[in-house]
Amino acid sequence: MEFEYCTRCQINAPGEFLRELAYSKNRSLRDILRQAQQKQDSYLHRVSSEHAAQRQREDAARLQQYESELKQFEENAAYDVLDKIMLGKEMDEITEWILADEARRNLEEKISALKWKPQDMSEDDVRQALQEYERQGDIEIHEGSVKITSKGAKKLASNALQRILQSLGRKEIGAHYIEEMGFGSEVSAYTRHYEAGDDYSLVNIERTALNALERSGRLKLELNDFEVHEEVHQSRLCAGLIIDESGSMRSNYKLEAAIDAALALSELIARQPEDSLNVFMFSETVKEIPLWAILNEALSSGSTDIRAALRTFRDSVRTEKGDRQAYLITDTDPNTEDGMFVGFEKAAVGVMEEAFRYRQDGVGLNIIMLDESPHLKQLASALARKNLGKVFFTSPHKLGQVIVEDYLRAKKERL
Repeated sequence: MEFEYCTRCQINAPGEFLRELAYSKNRSLRDILRQAQQKQDSYLHRVSSEHAAQRQREDAARLQQYESELKQFEENAAYDVLDKIMLGKEMDEITEWILADEARRNLEEKISALKWKPQDMSEDDVRQALQEYERQGDIEIHEGSVKITSKGAKKLASNALQRILQSLGRKEIGAHYIEEMGFGSEVSAYTRHYEAGDDYSLVNIERTALNALERSGRLKLELNDFEVHEEVHQSRLCAGLIIDESGSMRSNYKLEAAIDAALALSELIARQPEDSLNVFMFSETVKEIPLWAILNEALSSGSTDIRAALRTFRDSVRTEKGDRQAYLITDTDPNTEDGMFVGFEKAAVGVMEEAFRYRQDGVGLNIIMLDESPHLKQLASALARKNLGKVFFTSPHKLGQVIVEDYLRAKKERL
């Protein structure tokens, strides 16, 4: 099944109503009402319209009841007026009696209110449509504003992962043995003689020097003197999703796709207790947020400091053990450093320097580009030439597939 955002195609999908709410730009009841009125093919419009139709039927029934009661009241009042006339009451006294009748006045006010009540969809209809989700704990409504709860985010994450796995042909998640080790290796206390292809960073300087001294009495190194640490593979993954929230990400469902991918990956990683996921959002500044809060985050906009975003994640996992992987999602050129706009050329140099530090620190770098502008292709080409990470060019509709598939592939290689 293709991963799409078309509400027309998914109008009956489980949780689609909650998903529409999650991706609404504004979540006051007034804003939600406006969106429901405008998107007539949406699930939100359909459910709210059903409540509006039910309300109109109930209002019509009440109006008919009140009008019937008023008619009966007027008939009874007519007889009372005749009785008063026959008893010799003055007309002014009778008129005052009629006008002072509170029961009659209440009926007339109720009838007038129902006749002049707007027949269109209302905020009350939207609130009624949301009541079941509020009762289940998926949302909270406070002072006319709707927020997605952690429980609601969990449901959305499960649905997002299901859609993506369906699009990937339901790839199996499980343990797989590998022969080669990746980023997730740790240095053992045990050493062995150096072999061609071993990483020089694994050389045990102390053992190597002792070997040379034992052999010749001098610190003159030969190839057979070198010893390297054994690597002990670790299957634990420390992943970071670094999501661009600059202005351009708000078009063509890019930001929504990034949030969907974050939710799906969080659900997948939750099935692996040893793994962890941190989420960062950035434009000219960077902030780490709880995963479920991504749906309620007040998004900023502005220029793009990719270097700072990458550095923030690298610093956060500096002492973590296992495989450390960053997934940067962006659709625009780097152009800012430390709060100052510096343009693409200078900012790109900073990104390259940070990518080199990723390589030095053994942190995997995956850059997912949602645009194919010449500047982005230029940066991707430079990263590829220096072997400083993986770069993917994809569309918003394929974003979740790219990230989840890369995670599944890496998981198979680590286990």
